[in-house]
Amino acid sequence: MTYIYDVLLNFNDDNRMIDFYEWKEEDSLEHIKKIPLFRISSKQMNEMTQNKIKVSNELLEKIKGTTISYKNKKSIQYGALFSDLNKVIALEFDNKGNVISRSSLLLDEEEDIIEECDDFLEEKITYEIKEKYQIDYFLTREEHFKKNYLLKELKGLKEDQDIDKFNYLYEEVFSKDKLSFFERYQKIIEDIEKNYTSKYNELYEIVRLTYIKK
Repeated sequence: MTYIYDVLLNFNDDNRMIDFYEWKEEDSLEHIKKIPLFRISSKQMNEMTQNKIKVSNELLEKIKGTTISYKNKKSIQYGALFSDLNKVIALEFDNKGNVISRSSLLLDEEEDIIEECDDFLEEKITYEIKEKYQIDYFLTREEHFKKNYLLKELKGLKEDQDIDKFNYLYEEVFSKDKLSFFERYQKIIEDIEKNYTSKYNELYEIVRLTYIKK
């Protein structure tokens, strides 16, 4: 088995993988001393990044205890890097094979690993696809914050029955219609949750400015 030494990882829960350029000082970064590396196909990389997966017991036994952190020489029980020569991801699994956290890599370290595994043979990793990730997984860290902020604000307006302010915000996104307050509320909440786009970044700025003016 091939190992990579001395890399920095930023493990986040299974539903989030934050790109290196969004890392923050307060994140719990892991300075990894040693971690196994597998070269996989682009098809497998796409499936592993776009879906919740559960890997085989065979893989778990192969990587068990092989990922070591510099921090108190702590062992990450089940961890590994995977690369398709286009990108590299780090995954951590529980003892049943479910992915419990993910990490991207710093750009220079990712490039070094891709170059190193260029001559490696592809390995077929056995796993089960459990379900597809929701759109949240593909939002940036900032968009994820803005989405939750908007949902909280709109739900607050509903609880306070602040219909005028709600209608003002609603009509910044949708054209005027004859829907009831409840129907409008259901429509915009569902759209934010399932179809978050740049128009909601603009709505966030409007909401934020209304508080600044107070």
